Amino acid sequence: MAACERTTARRGIDMAAWERREAYAFFNAMGQPYCSVTCELDVTPALAFMRQVGIPSYVGMIYLTTKAANAVPELRVRIEDGQPCAYDAVHPSFTLLDEAERLRFCRARFRENIREFIAHAKERMAQAEAGDDGGLRNCGQDVLYLSCLPWMHFTSVSHPMPMNGPDAIPRITWGRFTPRAERVVMAVDLMVHHGLADGLHMGRFMQTLQGFCAEPEGAFTGA
Repeated sequence: MAACERTTARRGIDMAAWERREAYAFFNAMGQPYCSVTCELDVTPALAFMRQVGIPSYVGMIYLTTKAANAVPELRVRIEDGQPCAYDAVHPSFTLLDEAERLRFCRARFRENIREFIAHAKERMAQAEAGDDGGLRNCGQDVLYLSCLPWMHFTSVSHPMPMNGPDAIPRITWGRFTPRAERVVMAVDLMVHHGLADGLHMGRFMQTLQGFCAEPEGAFTGA
């Protein structure tokens, strides 16, 4: 069975000095402290570049989405043992279907080198498709929950959430690549714990991801 990895450094947050302490206390006291936003992004250059250099589109979008989320510090904050903490990096936990169309859950570690990430992700995906994915067990908080709905172009998404305590792991979902005139667009939904992030930070994520999609060579190669 694929082992759970948790090697990312984290640090506690000084609540007395934290600029979000009031917002966190306000929203964290709510039974439903989550908010989400859906945007339509132009992925035309990203798709063309991935086809040109042989990057699988699903793995490529997992890479770009994870890289964009890591660029926003608020999306790396979690709640553990009732206290906020910040991770140096977070990693993708994503879904896929096996040959019998059963939903599988796959966890990978983010790597800046795209070729290393592709090889690692493909290995983990093969394990998940074979049923060696660990199911739904908790593998720590240093993750992002990623999903793709390639069958539809959507305007909003909702997620099952626990009602017996805060869940601070962001959910990111994207839809099908949809032709629009001479471009290709894609819906992207981001859900966060509002005590940890506001619309400003959600907007920064969308802007960063859009920038990566507009300039994919630099996003994938670091140039």
